[in-house]
Parts: sequence; structure tokens; C-alpha cells
Amino acid sequence: MSVSTGRISCLILFAVISIIVSPQAVFSGQAATIDELVSMYDIKKCVECHEDKYEEWKTSSMGNSVSDPRVLKGMRTFIRLALDKEQGLGRKDLKICLDCHVPQIKNAAPELILHIGDLILTAVEDEDVSRRESATKDLSKLNINCFVCHNMKSLGFGKQTQEGVIYGPEDVGNPHEEIGFRTIKSEFMTTSGLCAQCHHCPPDVAWKECPTIYTSYIEDFISKGHKETCQDCHMDGDRRSHKFYGPNDLDFLKSSITLAVNARPTKYVDIYTNDKLRAVALEVKLTNHAGHEIPHG
Repeated sequence: MSVSTGRISCLILFAVISIIVSPQAVFSGQAATIDELVSMYDIKKCVECHEDKYEEWKTSSMGNSVSDPRVLKGMRTFIRLALDKEQGLGRKDLKICLDCHVPQIKNAAPELILHIGDLILTAVEDEDVSRRESATKDLSKLNINCFVCHNMKSLGFGKQTQEGVIYGPEDVGNPHEEIGFRTIKSEFMTTSGLCAQCHHCPPDVAWKECPTIYTSYIEDFISKGHKETCQDCHMDGDRRSHKFYGPNDLDFLKSSITLAVNARPTKYVDIYTNDKLRAVALEVKLTNHAGHEIPHG
């Protein structure tokens, strides 16, 4: 009886250890399907404690970083005009886009990348509405989720983050211990460098060869004495909204520009016929209040 009890106890202990340890190994291996890739970076545990942030995130550009219609059309164009025509490139090089739009792609098998490319073309080009919708639904599972910012990108270009760690901008103790994660403060997460990893080129690419939204932020905003970070504007400062406000939010877009139009009636003289024609003289003043040039894609 004691032996059986001991075996049962060992099995229970093993199961408990497996539950605790398994999250630390979620980022290993290669996924053959979208569902497998999603399960590697499952955020259900995050939602249990951060439902408010999840609700903000799921409708944001980050939560729809692949399935957004603008993104799909851009990737479709890249496939058709670059990958299918340029020598030395192939559909596998769609990873150039996916590395930022869904960084978890580093754990995708090459066949999965090709499949995602096919889904993108179907979602944009297919004449059958149901097939377009089905492809978009599958692609909507791919996004920039909690693990991307709070682990993969938390330390900066070329910096290796630790598996089984949740990084955050503040020292909050160790609240994720029960689900098998340590919690570490990362000062880098409060800087615009966090965003630059996807909104700028890698450090070894010359700025003049690859001007980005981050380039204009540094050259036209920071260099003129401004101090605000990307998070100050796009995450509403200390509120740290996970809506990631951008051009998809009309009120936010309105706050970034001032448009003043002055119109007065006048006459226009046609120098060829000497006729006086009715006309309107317009004075348009457009002021950009954003921390970078707009629009920028």
C-alpha cells in the first residue's frame, strides 16, 4: 500500500512540476501550423489577471498586426512585386515582413511561412468571399501579443531575453511565479527604443538607406529638444493604454494636426481670352503636432 501511495504521490508531484515548468519552454521548437504557433505563445494566463489590457489590445493595431486590411494589402503587394519577381527572393522571404508583424514567426517551420503567404493572397485576391473571410480569420490568430513586448523585445536589438521571464517597466515583485514565470524590471521598456525594433531598421542599416517613422522622430522631434517617448503619446502616458492609439483612432488623429482654411471669393482673368472668371482664393495652414512625419507607413 505504501509503495502505491508513493507512486501516486510521485506522479502528482511530477504533474505539478510539469505545470510550473512548462511555460518556460513554450518558446522552443518549430510550429507546423498556425494553431501550434499560437499555442507556443498562449496568452490565456495573461488575460486572467489583465483582462482590461487584453480588451484594449485585441482591437488595437498590435492585436491585428497581420489581419488588418492595410497590412494584408501591403504584404500581398510585397509578395507579388518583390518575392515573385526579384531574383534571389522567394516566398520564404515573407519572413522579412513577419519578423515584425508577428515576431513569433521565428518558431515557424518554413512550410508554415509559405502557407501564411498563400493565406494572405487568398484573403486579398480570392473572388470567393467565404474563402477570403476564412483566410482572414486564420490570419487573425497571428499578432503582436503580450510575449512579444514583455519578453521577446524587452531588452533591445540583439539582446537575448530569458525564457520563463515576464519583463515589465516597473519593479512589481514576482506576481507571475504561480504560473511559472519570473518577473524582471526592464528600464528599456520605457524608452522609444522598444518601439524602434519594429518601426525602424536594424542598427547595421544606414538611416539614409532606410528612412523610417523612427528616423523622423529622432531628426525632427528629439533633435529639436522634445522629450516625449512613443509610449507618452501612443499609450497615453502613465495610463499605459494597450489600445496603442494611432491613425485608426479618429480622435487621436485629430489631435495630431491643426487644419485652418481661409477662403474668399475673387476673380480670375484668363490671359488668353481676357475673360474674368469667378474663383475662390484659398489659404490652407496645416500644422503637424505629432512627434514624427505623417502619414507614414
